[in-house]
Amino acid sequence: MNHVLQLVRDILESEKMTTEMQLQLNKICELEDAFVKGFSKEKWKECFDLDIEKGQLHSLEIDRVIEITYKVCKVLLLD
Repeated sequence: MNHVLQLVRDILESEKMTTEMQLQLNKICELEDAFVKGFSKEKWKECFDLDIEKGQLHSLEIDRVIEITYKVCKVLLLD
């Protein structure tokens, strides 16, 4: 299973971002820039720490989706 997770991560990293994803990222960056415009150093650190934790949750969610997809494919292909 770990091999499958690593393989999917490697493929995701090597894939280029779609136009739709790039546009969404641009929107997020613009909103974030406006939101943090007047932040102090301490608020920047808090925001950065929060982003790290949200990124970790997102990574766990992706791993879970991969695990479920793997199980579904295994059932479909072996039955």
